[in-house]
Amino acid sequence: MGRNAAEKQAAYPLPVPRRPERPEERRWPSPTPLPFTQPEDVSRLLKQILDKIDAIEKRLGNIEKMFVERQPPLR
Repeated sequence: MGRNAAEKQAAYPLPVPRRPERPEERRWPSPTPLPFTQPEDVSRLLKQILDKIDAIEKRLGNIEKMFVERQPPLR
């Protein structure tokens, strides 16, 4: 019976367990190239973004003033 088990072991080796793959071992996707934009367009876009941020800050300031006015005085 020992010989039969040895023959089975030799004919069908046990698979070696593979360690789990870590996220950093996965292949990174290739970067997509950015479209070429003119420097004037970039500066125009940045100005628009800054204008929108300023408008949002003004609105938040107005909202903050409303809350301060409506708050009951502390005793």
